[in-house]
Amino acid sequence: MKNRVYLILLALADADLHGLGIARAVQDLSDGQTRLWPASLYGTLDELEEGGLIEELDDPRHRPAHESEKKRFYRLTRAGHRALASETDRLAALVKVARSRLKPRSGETVSTFAKTSAFAKATGDK
Repeated sequence: MKNRVYLILLALADADLHGLGIARAVQDLSDGQTRLWPASLYGTLDELEEGGLIEELDDPRHRPAHESEKKRFYRLTRAGHRALASETDRLAALVKVARSRLKPRSGETVSTFAKTSAFAKATGDK
């Protein structure tokens, strides 16, 4: 699964959001490393909707009352939730393998790279 797809699904797991809300959530979830421009955002949203992973909220009763009717709101579907859970499990297994391979061998110390790498930041290792 592409990183942007995973982050969009993750953003929608928490709440129904409109396009700009999704873009902001993705940027927050990725600590600013992933920025979705309108063409890639709405293209990906259309693909996810066609694939049944998200749905647009067309019924005004399901939209926040204070929001403009012009905004397109999206919700994670059950299939989207299953895909997100499956990818999260896959990534967790990959991190487990990576952590085991990054452990120092007997007599070695953890390298400076391993302590300061993006991987360490992403996994919470210091």
